[in-house]
Amino acid sequence: MTVAVIGGGVVGMSTAWSLRRRGEDVTVIERGSIGRSASGVNAGWITPSLSTPLASPGVVGLGLKHAFDPNGALSIRPRLDTDWIRWLWKFARASRPSAYESGVRALLQLNTHTLDLFDEMRDDGVDFEMHSAGLLALAQSADGLEWFTQLFDHLLPMGFPGSVENLSGDEARRRDTAVGPGVQVAAHTSIDRHVNPESLLQGLHKRVSEMGVTVLQDTAVQAVTPIGARWSIRMPDHSLDVDAVVVTLGAATNALLTPLGFRLPIIGAKGYSIDVRGAGSSPRHALYLMEPKLGLSPYHDAVRVAGAFELPARDERVPERRIRLLLNQVHPYLAGWSPDADVDIRSGRAGLRPATPDSLPFIGPAPGHRGLYIAAGHGMLGVTLAPATAEGIAEMVTTRHIPESMLPFQFAGRI
Repeated sequence: MTVAVIGGGVVGMSTAWSLRRRGEDVTVIERGSIGRSASGVNAGWITPSLSTPLASPGVVGLGLKHAFDPNGALSIRPRLDTDWIRWLWKFARASRPSAYESGVRALLQLNTHTLDLFDEMRDDGVDFEMHSAGLLALAQSADGLEWFTQLFDHLLPMGFPGSVENLSGDEARRRDTAVGPGVQVAAHTSIDRHVNPESLLQGLHKRVSEMGVTVLQDTAVQAVTPIGARWSIRMPDHSLDVDAVVVTLGAATNALLTPLGFRLPIIGAKGYSIDVRGAGSSPRHALYLMEPKLGLSPYHDAVRVAGAFELPARDERVPERRIRLLLNQVHPYLAGWSPDADVDIRSGRAGLRPATPDSLPFIGPAPGHRGLYIAAGHGMLGVTLAPATAEGIAEMVTTRHIPESMLPFQFAGRI
């Protein structure tokens, strides 16, 4: 079977790997360069512990409270736009306790084999940087850690396989010398990891190419058209006819779907990051700074600071004040390591995370379009959910069967 994967982010490249492992003839089409999309901008966290819906009780009020705060970690901006108003109404409905609990269970089931799949990738020859020391959540007061501990109160009774260890500030400093004196309480999760997302994408690119996958970079898809039982993909210089198409375009998914007569409730949510070098001992763990909701990911050559979730967003402009704020908010939590004073603020980046109203991705066959599959809308969980998404899509493409773990992510009742 010939399959085109449109979009070369972490979900698209993982899907190419899963399909090729099953013997399919795969072509990946990426409008830019592999590793330069939103997938390469994020913190690179593999966090089953944090795989819960953003749509949760109280979140709408919190987001609107910070609507006009240019420094808010989560901001939901009012806008007189029909699609946005409809999306926000659905988001509010999905934030009810019963819907939230259903979403938590769906994501927990989807993540069952996440860590095993990342290990399988590495064992198969995908070369990438991965760290397994866990996640250290840091707070300046006991109240700051309340949301985090309540999260585990939900997860553990549902069969979550990880654990959380509550720490005092002094215990956190003994665990990681980068933690500063301003931290009063902390929590360490045993199950979480983090990767350098660029290295993951480059490793997948190299490996799938070795496996025989064709990867077309800097190639825009102009149209996708059904031709009988097959699909024709039109590009600037040529067309490609295939048996199946998998769309993994994140926040840009609707640009391809609208001409086919349907749209998904996916909007862009802007997040920011910057890679910095510093003085002292770099953090050993991925750090979650609870009050400003920032993530720090230590890599071999730098530490990435990432944060913010601005809804809705339509561009990737990077206000320098936003990046400067990220760095300023880091200092109260650190002591053994600090960013260099001469950091180039202009090196900060932004990416659009594809957000759905119920915070669950769409993973499955497009309704009424045989042979067309969608894997989009992963929000802040793209890296975490990518391998499981890819395996689900690969099974659906090759067997025409929807696995039970994929049922909550189908389209019925959600569009």
